[in-house]
Amino acid sequence: MKKLKSCKSKVVSGSINKIMPNIYAVIVKNDYDRGMLFCRYQEFYESPFPEIRNQEFTLEELMRTYVKKNKSGMFTYPADWAGYNIPSNILKKGQKVFSKTNNLYDDVMTDIISCCDKHSKNEKFYLIGADKLSSDIMDHEIAHGLYYTNPEYKLKVDEIIKTIPTKTYNYLKKELVKMGYVDIKSIIDDEIQAYLSTVPHSSWTSIILQKTFKKNFLKFKK
Repeated sequence: MKKLKSCKSKVVSGSINKIMPNIYAVIVKNDYDRGMLFCRYQEFYESPFPEIRNQEFTLEELMRTYVKKNKSGMFTYPADWAGYNIPSNILKKGQKVFSKTNNLYDDVMTDIISCCDKHSKNEKFYLIGADKLSSDIMDHEIAHGLYYTNPEYKLKVDEIIKTIPTKTYNYLKKELVKMGYVDIKSIIDDEIQAYLSTVPHSSWTSIILQKTFKKNFLKFKK
């Protein structure tokens, strides 16, 4: 792991770190600041709300939609999610879509994208958001990063996913949708591999299947 740059602004204090080839982690200790920095791009990527996902929206519109849809009465996004993960193509697309309504968090994200792009030499990269490099969620986010940046890893994982019985796959999908993930196959597959490759134990599926995912993940992580 290598620290590339510090992130200091009126709204965010943290750092950009290279943790694997073309996989970067933005470390922001404050949960609120980290959530606000990532939420616009994360929801643009995989929001369960069709009026938000892959659409043009302001931060204020996202906040109001999130409160309404979750019926919480308040914006709890930074408390609901601890880690974030976004592929570079989504970051760059979102950057263009949001360009006319940039806020202070977007200014920081623009600087982060530029830094990662430079160190990746304009190849595709993956961005992770976490509270610390030793975070319990880091392996989960790295699994997402490998799925996007490493074709060999993705090929192997997709082969394992195909072995999951239909009944089990549908159950996994149902549980992920309950957690707030959108029902899109590419996203569901990515979440299945990330959870089963890294969580200590899952009651979702067989121990043998989970061991297969974990063994594969550890091989590529090394």
